Amino acid sequence: MGHSLGIDLGTTFVAAAVADDDRLETVPLGDTSAVAHAAVRVGEDGSIASGDAAARRAVSDPDRVARDLKRRLGDPTPVVLGGVSFPVTTLLGALLRDVLARAVEVSKGGPDTVVLTHPAHWGPLQCRALADVAAAADLTRYSTATEPEAAAAYHGTNRPPEDGGILAVYDLGGGTFDATVLRHTPDGTEVLGVPDGIERLGGRDFDDAVLGYVDAVAGGVLHRLDLSDARTRVALARLRQDCTDAKEALSFDTEATIPVFLPGQHLQVRLTREEFEGLIRVPVESTLHALGRTLRTADVTPDRLSAVLLTGGSAQIPLIAEMVSQEFGCPAVVAAHPRHAVALGAAVLARRRAGTGPEGPTGILAARPEETRTATVAAPAAQRSRPVVAGSSPVGSSPAGSSPVEAAPAAPGPGTPPAEPGPPSPSAAPYPTAGATTSGLPGGGTTPTGADPASPASKAEAGPAEEPKGPPALLAVVVLVLVSLLGIAVLMTGRDAASGRDDAGATPTASDTAGVTLPEPAAFAPVAASASVPSTAGTVPVGETPGYAVASPDGRRLYVAQRAAGTIAVVDTAVDRVVTTIDVPSGPPQYLTLSPDGTRAYVSVWDDDRTVAAVSVLDTITGEVVATVPMRSRPYVSAVSPDGAELYVPNHDSAVLSVVDTRTASLVAEVDVPPNPHWVELTPDGARAYVADHDSNVVAVVDTATDTVVDEVPVGTSPHSVAVHRSRPLVATVNFDAASVSVIDTDRDEVVATVPVGEGPQDVTWSVDGRFAYVTNVRDSTLSVVSAEDFSVTATIPTGMSPTSVTVLPDGRKGYVSDLDSGTLTVLDLTG
Repeated sequence: MGHSLGIDLGTTFVAAAVADDDRLETVPLGDTSAVAHAAVRVGEDGSIASGDAAARRAVSDPDRVARDLKRRLGDPTPVVLGGVSFPVTTLLGALLRDVLARAVEVSKGGPDTVVLTHPAHWGPLQCRALADVAAAADLTRYSTATEPEAAAAYHGTNRPPEDGGILAVYDLGGGTFDATVLRHTPDGTEVLGVPDGIERLGGRDFDDAVLGYVDAVAGGVLHRLDLSDARTRVALARLRQDCTDAKEALSFDTEATIPVFLPGQHLQVRLTREEFEGLIRVPVESTLHALGRTLRTADVTPDRLSAVLLTGGSAQIPLIAEMVSQEFGCPAVVAAHPRHAVALGAAVLARRRAGTGPEGPTGILAARPEETRTATVAAPAAQRSRPVVAGSSPVGSSPAGSSPVEAAPAAPGPGTPPAEPGPPSPSAAPYPTAGATTSGLPGGGTTPTGADPASPASKAEAGPAEEPKGPPALLAVVVLVLVSLLGIAVLMTGRDAASGRDDAGATPTASDTAGVTLPEPAAFAPVAASASVPSTAGTVPVGETPGYAVASPDGRRLYVAQRAAGTIAVVDTAVDRVVTTIDVPSGPPQYLTLSPDGTRAYVSVWDDDRTVAAVSVLDTITGEVVATVPMRSRPYVSAVSPDGAELYVPNHDSAVLSVVDTRTASLVAEVDVPPNPHWVELTPDGARAYVADHDSNVVAVVDTATDTVVDEVPVGTSPHSVAVHRSRPLVATVNFDAASVSVIDTDRDEVVATVPVGEGPQDVTWSVDGRFAYVTNVRDSTLSVVSAEDFSVTATIPTGMSPTSVTVLPDGRKGYVSDLDSGTLTVLDLTG
């Protein structure tokens, strides 16, 4: 009998393990350990190196090394290495192919079965991207399992569980957090409730927290460095590695010293374990909230748990076990070999699925019939068996009911060096052979057509999670510091090519032909700490009736809906002036929402006579309207799902929330909500939508998996807009006729604070670091600043006449208020 292989493609490290009748052991991937760094380097000749070989060059050659690739799965923005763009699936495919080749070499043959693991909270978009990674690695037969299930499977081999015993898995890795509740059965285990997770929280964020601490001690030196200097980027990459080393040392020691050798700045920074724990305590608390919610969805009280299993590299931090034990009152057990417990468990699962290994209650997860999958990749959320609503065919797009769009084969991006020839056909060689070349990119395989059965169903099929998938405010501050430090800012300077197009091919606008030269914005400065009392920094004339403004995801542009003019003004934020205007032929633009990659703007169109009600889809690269979707009644402020697949549109006069498939620009569902919906925002994981219902004095809570209203939260009079906090379980809503803000605790869906503000509050937005909410008061022309700590008003700032909206740039330094009756934008310095 052959052997089975389990692979854990982590954010920071990659691990693999093999299992057969007589052994269960890791595959040595690293230079000095079983795990290897999840890094990929592209050489000057286009050759690919992965693992520790790539990580070693991250300090000396940061512009050619990519790390944290797993976090980018599902993001269409290409990764730029050495000036060449690559799809993230291509780079991860190269890493996976090297792992497969190493496993074949060590085991002297290919495995019978392969199991790839992924976070439990992943939705269809990321699972689809993982399939593209496998295709890029020429892996044609495999199945998948969630990381917590795999960790529990390995745990069961060491501690045979009792039938009916309940175990919670707390999986905190390098880049993501997962919480899952499992019950042991005679056939293996079953998942209870809905797995929860936080998309961007893990050891890398703790590294960033240490880096932010060093920057603060050094007087903000990182803000003043010239990141265009290659030597500076190398020094910063070395500093980041020293911060990582200090973090890891503090799991075993009480203090660490971090050397800082930057241009013009040489010092030693001392960090104690107590100080480090203070940096990460808030994000760790958010993981406890997620685990608590998972227990509630499973209808399991903590006293019924046999233990909480801690796995993932970050689970070794002593504070984790301490806080978990205190919160849930049960043993917190650190998994044996936490860095490769998931890979070992995946090998156990692969062995079980191959029909080998011991039978009976061994703790090995049995594949459930309803979780069996064929090679068909999970469809995006927009394909959740929804019928297209009759009469919803968009203008200027494909007809409603057209065939779903399937995943394209993994392929190199623009400028990618030619791929090396692929291996023989899958039937001849389903896995890379020992000694297979990895000097070039993997062959562009196809979506797998022979995947093994028994892959666990995606989380999207099980139901939604409720934890926001973003790191707490402190981590948000330092994450962008890290991006700059590693020289990966080039990833984002190419954001305009996210959809595979280049600005050079865009249709010239009037301002382009007028010879306006736009300076490059300062790319990805660290997120600034917001001040309790912001200041105004002038105004930007934009033309009559600027009713709503929104910033692009990269912060380079503002899009301003000009109601009376029937146009959208585009403002360059580097120079704070209008650089072009875009006509909206379908009618007066009232509001607009941008896709996650910024390549589409969804414009709410209606007029006072109510002769038109539609959403126009604007291509922000060409400046052209590419489709128009009719609505039942006046569409107000919409929201896009995190994967960009669906648009949620409140129909004000018909008490309906419309769901639009953004790929086909077709209406696919309608949700009845209380009258009259003004505004909708989604939680960061897209699981819940919060809808301000102006005439009902409630905020409706919509489960996006079932498209049903699951709760209604009473608030003040005439709720107008809502804002979901990115890292805390909070939603703010402004009550127009009550001159107040209601703050909702989303764990309980009830109001925990009511804050008096100015007259006629119309819009509310959180600061990037989450410390304050900004409220525009249209009747008294002011902006109220509300603290997220004690829900007090810390400042009232004069604006232009009739401020209708407020938007904040991604770096947290500047904000803009649309002044409807002044024809201007008021510029805010949010740092004070």
